[in-house]
Formats: sequence, C-alpha cells, structure tokens
Amino acid sequence: MIGSCADSVGEPAEESGERVGTEVVAVGEFGVFDVLSDLAHECYVEGNSERAVVVCRRWRRLTEAAGDELTTRYLWYIEAIGHLELGALPAAQSCLERLLDLLDPDETVWPAKTLAILAEVHYRLGRPGHAVASIAEADWRAGQVTGVSYGHTSARMAVALALRTVDLYEQADQRLAEIEMGPDPTLRMLVAGERAVTSASWAMALLAIGDREGAGEQLSRTASRALLVEEQARAAGNPTSIARARVLGAWASAGLGELGLARMRAEEAAGGFEHRPEVFESFLLRLLRAEGARADGDLDRARALLSEGLDQAESTGRTAWTIAASQELAAVESDAHGHHRAVDLWQGMATGALRRAWIEREGRFMALQDRHAVRRLVEETDRMGVAVLEDPLTGLGNRRMLVESLDAPHDLQVTALFVDLDQFKEVNDAFSHEVGDEALRRVARIIDARCRGTDVVTRYGGDEFVVLSTLTGEAAVALAERLRVAVAEEDWEAVAPGLRITVSVGIGHAAAPRRALASADRALAEAKRGGRDRVAVAAGLEG
Repeated sequence: MIGSCADSVGEPAEESGERVGTEVVAVGEFGVFDVLSDLAHECYVEGNSERAVVVCRRWRRLTEAAGDELTTRYLWYIEAIGHLELGALPAAQSCLERLLDLLDPDETVWPAKTLAILAEVHYRLGRPGHAVASIAEADWRAGQVTGVSYGHTSARMAVALALRTVDLYEQADQRLAEIEMGPDPTLRMLVAGERAVTSASWAMALLAIGDREGAGEQLSRTASRALLVEEQARAAGNPTSIARARVLGAWASAGLGELGLARMRAEEAAGGFEHRPEVFESFLLRLLRAEGARADGDLDRARALLSEGLDQAESTGRTAWTIAASQELAAVESDAHGHHRAVDLWQGMATGALRRAWIEREGRFMALQDRHAVRRLVEETDRMGVAVLEDPLTGLGNRRMLVESLDAPHDLQVTALFVDLDQFKEVNDAFSHEVGDEALRRVARIIDARCRGTDVVTRYGGDEFVVLSTLTGEAAVALAERLRVAVAEEDWEAVAPGLRITVSVGIGHAAAPRRALASADRALAEAKRGGRDRVAVAAGLEG
C-alpha cells in the first residue's frame, strides 16, 4: 500500500490502471497516476529531496508505460527540483531539457514552470544572462494564465522562486502576492511559506552588505510571516511545516535581539522535521545554535556548527548561505583570537564586493524589464503586421502579403497556383452577397487546410486566390487537384439550397516568383476556356 513519502519508493505495480500496490486509489485531477506525483511532491515539501528524486525515477517507468503523459511531466519536474535543491545542477538541467522536449510550444503553464526552474540552474551555474532570458520568457508565459487554477498558482510560484534566486526579492514577493489561492489550506501554506523564506533570504542578503536597518524590516516581516505559515500549516494538518515555520520565526526573532526566547522556540521545534542539507530551516537552526553557543562563550561549539553550516551550503550550492556562515565564523574567530586589523580589512573588502554584487541586481532587473518591453513591442508589431497583411474577410494573407512574398529573395524555384471561383458573379446575383462572402470564406479555409505551413496562401482579390509553393511537377499538380476536388465536394447546400461552387486552377513554375505568377495566370485562363472546374499547367515551364 502506498500512503506517504516514507513508503513510496517501492517497485512499480505490475498492473497498469488505477490500482497501486494493494490499495485502490482515486484518480487525480490531472493524470490517472496523479497520486504518484503527489507522493513525490510530498517528499519534496517535507524537505527530503533525495527521496523525491528516487520516487520520481521509479514511478516514471509506470507512467510512461501507461501513457500517462501528465503525471510523467510532473515526475520529471519534481525530479528536476529535487536535483536543484541537492545542488546536482547538471542533473536538474538534463531533466528540464527532457521535459521541454515533451511540451507543445504554444503551451503556457508548463513552459513557464520549466523555464523558471531552468533559470535557477543557469544562475547557479554562473550564467546570469541565460537566467534572465529564461525568467523573462517564463514570466511572460505565466502572465498568459488567468483565473484561479493550479496551473496559475504553480506557474506564478515557479517564476517567483526564480526571481528570488537572482536576488530580485521585491519582484519575487510581488509575484507571490499576486497568486490567487482560493480556499485550499495546503496551497495557502505553501505560498505563505515561500513569502516567509523570501523575506528571510532578503534579510540575510541585507545583513551581508551591512544594511542593518533594511535587514531589520525584513526580519520583522519574516517573524510575522512565519506565524502565518504556522497557522496555515495547522489548518492543513502538516506538523512538519509547523516545526519548520517555528525555526524560521525563531531565527528572525534572534536577529531582532530576542536570542534567549528564539533559542528555546527553535529547540522545541527542532525535532519536528528532518535536518537534511537542502532544507533552509536546518541551516538557520545551525546559525541560531552557533549564535547561542557564541553568546555562552562556547566558541568551539560555535565554530563546529558554523563549519557544518559551510559544508551544508557548499554541498547544495547556496552562495548566500556560504556568505552568512562565513561572516559568523569570522566573528567567532575574532572572539577567540582577539580583534585584528586584518579582520577589518577582510570584512571591508568582502562587504564592498557584496555591495557591488547587490547593485548588479539593478542590471538584472533592467535586463528583465527590457525583455518585457521588447516582448510587448513585438506583440504590438505582430498585431499591426497582421492587420496590414491580412485579408479581413477570409483571414488569409492579402495582396500586400503576396507582393512582399513575390519580392522576397528565394533560393528555390517557385510554383504559383492561381485559384479562381467559377462564375462567381452569378452566385452573388442569384443568392446574395452574404452567401457569396460565406462561399469565399469556405474556399479560403479549404485552400489553407490543404497547403503546407511553408506555403504562402493569399486572397489575390475578389474571387481569386494565389498559393506560392516550392512544390514542383506532379506534386504541385496533385495539390491543385486536391483543392479543386475539395471545393467541388463541399456541402454547399448547407450554405444555401441550390448553391454549387467549383474552382479553376492554373499552375506556373519559374525561377522568378513574378514570372511563375504570370505563367499561372495564363494557365488559369486556359482552364477557364477548357470548361472550368479543372486544373491547367502553363506550357513551356522553366526548369
């Protein structure tokens, strides 16, 4: 039976269906085996990223074999996050690239989530430019998701965490605040938890550059948010998150000068969660214990705790943690060996470097804003371009698009198909212009549906259409015949009783697009003379 993260790493069940192990489980909202991704996510939320990775790898064999694409996506995603938390950055990147291969380019939620995590990987691998580019794309896609939904929440949260990773705390906090959560207590707990961690990370960064006033504001906010997390975790029935929230709040209280009470609260909560290296609160607990040992005069214990903290930070690739532990360790060494001018010099140089790095945040923010501005400009330009180049009746390209395509450089010879509705004036006269317009729209859809994505399909004017293609010979003739037959077989009676529409098609081929179009025009005239509803190929085609 599968019931929790602790017992979720057994071998996959042999049966494919809704039974896992010996317990029949309810089919989730997303995929048939959604319960498996829930278990993997539970491992991650509880701070056991290593187990989450194992769960994802083992159960993905089942979901892939069963064709459960949605759950497979979640398992790739959670495994990537697990690797990221463990500091296994190449493994995380590999998972995310596999996930991107599974996605449709037009999707919004999944690309936003995947690119946001990829941005964190890029940044921690020392590629800030790639990170900003990924965040910008992720943020734009997340912005396309509307309403209260799991997709909206998860995409926004992923973007917020990526922004936090590149030290853009203000923007990260804003994205988290924008999430519409609904009544779900677990979701409220998760969002409140990330906001608390964001303000704590912000405070840690400000302490590193010596901004005690700014840090104090964020520490106060962290303490307040930790209480909210504790409240939401209690409502969600999650004792692990209650304990972690208490440690987070205790660390903030210690930073605000309440060390005694903070130590007591932290120790009371310490047994409530597993102190794994990737868990932020386990690092904060070490810092808090080291601060307490230093206050007690037990410098050896303080030194040992901070050395463990450094190992923890370096093993998981957390630069901010490394800085915090190093600064505290320097203070302990100063207590042990007496104040020395070299310490002041080192701290001055380190603080100066950290302040310069902090200022570089503005560059990342401006780069992000620039990418957003370019995206908006491109979208507006695209909208304007569509209006200029699109035929308003049929939605195909208009004559201006055709002219631009004719004048564009072409590496290959071009085939032009000139399509004309037979005796269309009589349709308008006998059935009305409204019926005529609907006929034109249907013919346009027929032509567009049978052409390739690389073909240029336009309404030339009135009842004439032009297709520019790289198809030649028999392939071009076959396309023209498909168009002609499809139009003739369309259910025109559904448009108007007694209505019948046919087309004539002329084909021209030449190295120069305009000469191909002229040849197609001559062939069309030949098709009309030959009795209409037929395909004609221009004589003397250029090879």
